[in-house]
Amino acid sequence: MDIISEILETDRLAEEKLEQAMQKRSEMLKECEKKVERIHENAESEADLYRAFLISEEDMSNCENELRQSEKDQLDALVAAYELKHEDWENDIFAAITG
Repeated sequence: MDIISEILETDRLAEEKLEQAMQKRSEMLKECEKKVERIHENAESEADLYRAFLISEEDMSNCENELRQSEKDQLDALVAAYELKHEDWENDIFAAITG
């Protein structure tokens, strides 16, 4: 009888260890699912930030192009005004000096 009770006790201990292992496995699976969800959320967040960065870069590029075009337009207008009136300005300056 002693051997049978030892076998039964060993079997019971094995069942307990199996139960504990199954619980540990379940906990580990839940933890993995949480980590996967966190990674997914972080990836989405970083993708959103990168998308916003690209959009802002595009907006800045458009703004920069507009500023360059405005600068060119103003410089062209200044050159045109100079070409049109430089002789009058030179005569006025000369008259003011000799005058």
